[in-house]
Amino acid sequence: MNEPDTIDAKSAAALLRAHVEKFYAEFNEITSHAKQRFLQREWHGQREAVRKRISLHERVFENAVRELSVSRRLGKGWWKQTGAEFEKLTGSDTLAKTFFDAVGRMLFQGDLAFTLFNSTTPEKDIEPDLISISYQAFRQTCFASVLQKIDFEISDQNLIATSSKLLEKMNSLIPDPSTLLFFYPHLFYRNKHAYLLGYGTTDGRIQPLLFAFTNSENGIVLNALLATEEELKNIFAFSRSYFLVEARDPKGLVELLLKVMPSKPEAQLFMNLGYQEHGKELVVAKLHQHLQHHRSQFMVAPGIPGMVMMVFTLPDYDLVFKIIRDHFKPPKSVTRQEVIEKYLFIAKHDRVGRLADAQRFEYLGLPLAYFDQQLLDFLLLDCSQSVSIRQGIVCFQDVYVERKMIPLNIYLEQASADKVEHAVNDFGNAIREMAMSNIFPGDLLIKNFGVTLEERVVFYDYDEIVPLVDCTFKDIPKARDDDEEMSAEPWYAVNENDIFPQELVKFLLPAGPLRDRFAIDHQELYTATFWNRLKSLHQNGEVVDIQPYVANLV
Repeated sequence: MNEPDTIDAKSAAALLRAHVEKFYAEFNEITSHAKQRFLQREWHGQREAVRKRISLHERVFENAVRELSVSRRLGKGWWKQTGAEFEKLTGSDTLAKTFFDAVGRMLFQGDLAFTLFNSTTPEKDIEPDLISISYQAFRQTCFASVLQKIDFEISDQNLIATSSKLLEKMNSLIPDPSTLLFFYPHLFYRNKHAYLLGYGTTDGRIQPLLFAFTNSENGIVLNALLATEEELKNIFAFSRSYFLVEARDPKGLVELLLKVMPSKPEAQLFMNLGYQEHGKELVVAKLHQHLQHHRSQFMVAPGIPGMVMMVFTLPDYDLVFKIIRDHFKPPKSVTRQEVIEKYLFIAKHDRVGRLADAQRFEYLGLPLAYFDQQLLDFLLLDCSQSVSIRQGIVCFQDVYVERKMIPLNIYLEQASADKVEHAVNDFGNAIREMAMSNIFPGDLLIKNFGVTLEERVVFYDYDEIVPLVDCTFKDIPKARDDDEEMSAEPWYAVNENDIFPQELVKFLLPAGPLRDRFAIDHQELYTATFWNRLKSLHQNGEVVDIQPYVANLV
């Protein structure tokens, strides 16, 4: 008979399966109401649903670890037996394996060689149930039959108004009327938008079809058809919030998404759908695979070193790794816990295509042999609270992983004149759109912004980020005399949360033609009026819409 404080492998496996089932039952329940919220224009509810799912991950994993931690049998042998029993209960369920491995990393604090992720148990792919229709039938019903099959109605007036443009665009994409079109039967919901995913096969190639809907006081309308991989990748970008979409088999849905976006990382697609843990597991697996086939070493990331984060990367890999430093030099005054809370705040916030998705990994182990000695010395000296070395492994108690970008300050030095002009303009757009999402970046230095492969400017440094509504925006009062005018110190009172937009001109860009051009294109950013107008909207509970595509059917 087991003692009260021990859990045998079979019981531990059953406990874990119960947690997995509970997790996905709650996950799917939250997701299932997305359509109703869209129909009723419950935009705050839609965003809250995304936040609830993110919090669900943390809560369920912590509960599982706490319940298993009472066992005195904790050891690799016991955990391996638990894994064997767990596989008997869950079979080829990939997401269940991910759950098991994530719990194991937390239980053993990264010191774990056994994993189910690369198990030899064959995975069972479940093809998503797609709606199929010939393009000829699509043309005859002008899309109505597809919408009817998924029980989704749009304004008749809109359908009539857009039919000619829709068919004109479709005819250019699908020249053969006998071509079969396939549609995923559930829409992808995010903020004020809904998307219907489909594709056809033309001349042996996949033709993506993503129909974009909005719901306003005038009813639901179709306002765009996105038909290139680049357009779809923008909608599924790593700098955007997660979708709410029903999936009987998430892996099957990701396979469908890879069919229309073959260059998109599989890990990012799982994250796009809200399955962060599985996406993170794929990130780790791909990283270790890369290390096995390449000789490169981790090194300090290019750019100006951060005062709060130590950043390292591989020269030939598309990710960066960010570790919180043990101590922050003035003028930084945040604490370690505040930094963690800032990153969690952004994870749960609408990132509007301007804030990088920073995934937090706990107890991530990487081979010691792949670390540059200088980097290792830096990590052990400046980040000792998060970094340790055990048995040839560099173990990170906390590390944030982000997509690699070119820091904007470096990009402006190296890019062509046309690209520099575009980046400076998009820098202003990024600040504007973050403000529309109730975000003030705090530290607006260009070194804290990056340029993606798609040449989009994205913010990635969150230690000073605050909600816009917490700021007080003021115009600088006029000086009363020459002494005040010439004073090196402000002649006016400055409170803790006061921000004077006129002073931003000193920080946003170096003096010269780029700063002058920016002041012309984005002059309203230098006025308190702009910021206070958006602050008022947020205080009144409005959800400011930022459409992530060009409407091409209206």
